[in-house]
Amino acid sequence: MRVLITNTGPWGTGSGTVADGVLQELRRRGHKVMAFFPDSGLPGPGYSRYYGHPNLYRIVPFPARYKGVYLYTFPLIIPDPNPRNYPKAWTFKHLSPAERTAYFGYMRKALKKAVGEFSPDVIECQHIWALDHLIGSLGFGYISVAHHSDQMGFRYDRNMRSIARKSARNAHYIISISDYVRQEVIALYGVQPDKVITITNGYNQKVFYPFEVDRRKILSKLGITQRKDLPVITFTGKISRTKGIDILLQANHIIQKKGKALILILGSGGLEQFNKGEQKRFCLENTFFLGQRSHRDLALLHNLARLSVLPSRSEGFGIGALEAMGCAVPIVATRVGGLPSFVVGELVESEKPTSLAEAILKLLQLPKKSYTELCQQALVTAKKYSWDSIVKKRFPYYRELAAFNRRKKISRE
Repeated sequence: MRVLITNTGPWGTGSGTVADGVLQELRRRGHKVMAFFPDSGLPGPGYSRYYGHPNLYRIVPFPARYKGVYLYTFPLIIPDPNPRNYPKAWTFKHLSPAERTAYFGYMRKALKKAVGEFSPDVIECQHIWALDHLIGSLGFGYISVAHHSDQMGFRYDRNMRSIARKSARNAHYIISISDYVRQEVIALYGVQPDKVITITNGYNQKVFYPFEVDRRKILSKLGITQRKDLPVITFTGKISRTKGIDILLQANHIIQKKGKALILILGSGGLEQFNKGEQKRFCLENTFFLGQRSHRDLALLHNLARLSVLPSRSEGFGIGALEAMGCAVPIVATRVGGLPSFVVGELVESEKPTSLAEAILKLLQLPKKSYTELCQQALVTAKKYSWDSIVKKRFPYYRELAAFNRRKKISRE
């Protein structure tokens, strides 16, 4: 089978992780695959890997000019920071009518070329958004994957709603990454419920697993030269309101007062989005902003962590939590989206700094036996979410779509 996987943006986000996880598992099974996505060309983790394999990763370059209109970078669905884009990159909502037309024309031309050269049996589109709309306009059936950021974009950007609805209604099937997202999709786009299938995300079990680390050496390399004895808490995700970084930094007042811990912030973005009044409520004691990191780095840091925290206001699934659990690390997360369906550790209500701090302190202070049992439970639960199992669940829908596209091809000929 030949499978083309498109994404609205490049690697470094949840949808990019899903696209590449599915792609790599399909390759392992002997299928022909190609990923199609835009990128700004900025340096960063993963650059050589993706740009070094042009037959596997078809990258549409930005900045670009199409019919005289300049597009300085690829647009985002929502204004959260993106690790492969500028700090204040535009969203689809910011595009002028001329820029929107140019973007769609530019991406349609690139998609037509990729589809013509690769000749896929199946096309899976990450996000109910722009690229599935363009695939449909080229006369191909497709499967859309709803990631929640696209549902957030639907609410945020009125200009894209008609296109998103059309993309959803024309999709052969829609895969939702959690039951929570499935309900969003049915409510927002007016599609038939039996067309929307929940297939959760997975994680790379060859990277995220428990292994011994040299704690002091790793912390020294990170420039953390003091208080190396303190327990470590990891936060992986965009530094944004959506991910609740401000709630964690408010909770840190209580954490440092009652327990003390090193908090490692691993993700793109900065605190500039919060005004001075908000920032005055933050506690940055023993907090280190380490930027976007490779998966290997994340696994290293999870393996020296006591726990990982995901205080999101909104979350479709939460791969970051799953990756930490794969390293046998328990989670403190908010009771939002898909997180309650798999998180092992503590769940709290969103936007509650005190509750978040108390849950973190509870795990920090667990007796050794109870903590070890919790870590084992986290690992056992995570192992259920392999890319092998996720791709197995996709195959019946792939086969049906492949047959549909063959019939369409015959009718066109």
